[in-house]
Amino acid sequence: MATSWPSRLFRAVGLRVRRAGADNRFDAAGDVLHGLARRGYRPAVVIDAGANRGTWTDLACTVFPDATFHLIEPQPARVADLGRFRPPRFHVHAVAVTRPGVERVVMAGVTGDSSDTGAYVTREGRPSDGHTLTAPASTFDALLAHRVAPLDRALLKLDLEGHELAALDGAERLLAGVEAIFTEVQFYDIEQAGHPTFSDVLDYLRARGFDLHDIAALASRPRDGRLRMGDALFVRRDSPLGDDVRWE
Repeated sequence: MATSWPSRLFRAVGLRVRRAGADNRFDAAGDVLHGLARRGYRPAVVIDAGANRGTWTDLACTVFPDATFHLIEPQPARVADLGRFRPPRFHVHAVAVTRPGVERVVMAGVTGDSSDTGAYVTREGRPSDGHTLTAPASTFDALLAHRVAPLDRALLKLDLEGHELAALDGAERLLAGVEAIFTEVQFYDIEQAGHPTFSDVLDYLRARGFDLHDIAALASRPRDGRLRMGDALFVRRDSPLGDDVRWE
């Protein structure tokens, strides 16, 4: 499809125009990843936790063509979708990642069909929608810490539907080799589910040496436009990615 002249004009001055639904303010995940590459970021290892169908990995593997990818996804139907990712460059782990001491988790929102994109780990004592799956679980450290070193400058992507901080509780050793974290965030506790908000994630990662570096996506509540969810990029405080603080 031909690009319209307004889009070409806006792009020439550094702006991108996208058609968005009522709940999508913008989605610039590709721009953010390409921006990291332009600034010299070359992770040797990329971890996609909550890989689902592999859409994010499809994007990231074109931006970082020399990286080894680990895709973590516990849903059997989605693991089957990930069969197109083959070793030695890609490794699929059919488990959920969570805090230490947990060997299995119950996931809700699992239907097994093509609409199955928002499955989440339930909290004990909270009702689910009735469609559940009991999945094997591991920690990031047990799964991958022995495969990642600081020189790998690893990129960690998290899309765990509110279970991100629980998973990071099991990543103490892994985080020593992670330079950038691309994570989904919620801006308020949706449906009072007890999930961490953006402020919680910000405080958690700052305490572990990571600072907010960019925003990759923002989505609003359709009925009134309240900011609901987004994707945020955090970078290790001592990373060279943060050294350039010039205005232009």
